[in-house]
Amino acid sequence: MSEPYRRRELPQVLIGLVAVAIALGVAVPLTASIVMSGIRDVKTKRDTIVVTGSARYPITANQAFWNLTVTSTEREPAAAARSLRAKSTAVAKYLRDAGLGADVSKPPVDVEPTSVQIPTGLTKPRFRSVPAFEVTQSFQVQTTKIDTLVKAAASVDQLLIQGVAVSVSSIEYLSTKLKTAKFAALRLATADAEERASTIAQGLGGQLGAVRNVSLGVYQITPRNSTDVSNEGINDTSSRAKDVTAVVSVTFAVKR
Repeated sequence: MSEPYRRRELPQVLIGLVAVAIALGVAVPLTASIVMSGIRDVKTKRDTIVVTGSARYPITANQAFWNLTVTSTEREPAAAARSLRAKSTAVAKYLRDAGLGADVSKPPVDVEPTSVQIPTGLTKPRFRSVPAFEVTQSFQVQTTKIDTLVKAAASVDQLLIQGVAVSVSSIEYLSTKLKTAKFAALRLATADAEERASTIAQGLGGQLGAVRNVSLGVYQITPRNSTDVSNEGINDTSSRAKDVTAVVSVTFAVKR
């Protein structure tokens, strides 16, 4: 009675095996198709191009700074103060006559103990050190009248001719429109990067896609037409006419 029972179940086992084989035969090609499609999508998404764009934007300083200093050193504080006052009066008049009186500020007088060498009248030692006082007055000029300041700085030797020992700094030229110039240079640099990338993509038989990443370099503020660059950036104050240079690195997707 058991043999007929086994014969009836054998066809069902065969049917099951055939079904599994058919399922595997369909699933393997289907899975492979999905994987290959995914690889193509990833490759498409990873096709990118990185370009660097740069641009210069000209700017002219509209503000200038200049510093003058007079110093007196005497053994007695009162004598040092009187000497400094006479020098300060001469400098203040010079700046007023030059048309810069309203643009001058004076920080507090600086007083420092020091020493001076005086002759002893002996062969050795010929000099000895004695206590003294050094007093200093600065004149800080901040103005938009740049031409007037340049003219005054060029004639400062008049004070020396009068016997007024004065030390002066170089003129510093700045612009209150620097932020606007930086943004303008950045826009031009970005457009330059896009134009470069588009040209390269077309040369490779593709089309430029979306922006994937942007990296901004440091600004270079240099004298007009200068080629100087620095990894830390340059902020020139020595020249009136300047260039603001922006550099930007942009990663674009490329469609093929």
